[in-house]
Amino acid sequence: EAVVSTQSTGWASCMAIHPKGDNLIVGSYDKTLVWFDMDLSVKPYKSLQQHKKAIRHVCFHPRYPLYASSSDDCSTIITHGMVYNDLVKNPLVVPVKVLRGHKDTTKYGVLCNVFHPQQPWIYTGGADGDIWLFV
Repeated sequence: EAVVSTQSTGWASCMAIHPKGDNLIVGSYDKTLVWFDMDLSVKPYKSLQQHKKAIRHVCFHPRYPLYASSSDDCSTIITHGMVYNDLVKNPLVVPVKVLRGHKDTTKYGVLCNVFHPQQPWIYTGGADGDIWLFV
């Protein structure tokens, strides 16, 4: 058992567990995405501030080494997040693409995202009422 402290994540808004089970990403209202490698420590492995507004949703792809974060800044950021079987190697985290398309009609932006189970496609849902498929 381990307690992951919210002191290092700010005000947590969402989280996702890696399909292999030992890594956790946490999005927060203070624009920070924090990666925890639970095999390494209960302290954050990496902290990223890529969004300009609150992070609303994060998810891992079930098959590919990708994760996504969606924010009130109307963007979704796709990141390559490779987790190795070798416990000595740290996860590799590299931003890949910023997806835009949702309109800023309210104070909220992209509220949710989900990867296709087989393809490297992502669906996003926004406060503007639209659902986008990015291929």
